[in-house]
Amino acid sequence: MSTADFARYTKVLHTLTADFARAVPDDNWNFSPDPPARSGRVPAPHRLGDGFAPFSKQLRHVICVRGVYNAALKSKKVDWTRKHEQYRGPLTREALLGGLDEKQRDLLGLLETVDTDSPIDWDGTPFTFTQFTWEFVQHEAIHQGQWSIYASLAGFDTPLSWRTSWGL
Repeated sequence: MSTADFARYTKVLHTLTADFARAVPDDNWNFSPDPPARSGRVPAPHRLGDGFAPFSKQLRHVICVRGVYNAALKSKKVDWTRKHEQYRGPLTREALLGGLDEKQRDLLGLLETVDTDSPIDWDGTPFTFTQFTWEFVQHEAIHQGQWSIYASLAGFDTPLSWRTSWGL
């Protein structure tokens, strides 16, 4: 995948994520369809907790992961130990949208100079730039799928961009 194609696609992802964040009603900002301890399930090994995080924390997670991805484009190594350094702001809509926009601006700037021929060390496995882009897109798409369920269970509509693009 070319950097121009990836930049164009991340703009679509970014718009969909930001549109959803703007569409979540205030009283559902911290909604979770499966809060911790409700399901009675034992968490999977290596999972940080049980249940699903509320939307506000999932959006923070997306921002932090985007920061890890951006740093990996610079350093050529994914470093998950620094994930929580990528966003330290509050869980408010305005602050999180600002953090999301900042990571997108950073990514677009990086894509202007990134060396797409150098592999990226992903936990000991060399990833090509194209493989890296697939991981980036897949991660955000998984969360967008979860959020469509959040909206349905919480009883609010997804944004127009989602209904137009995906019929969700």
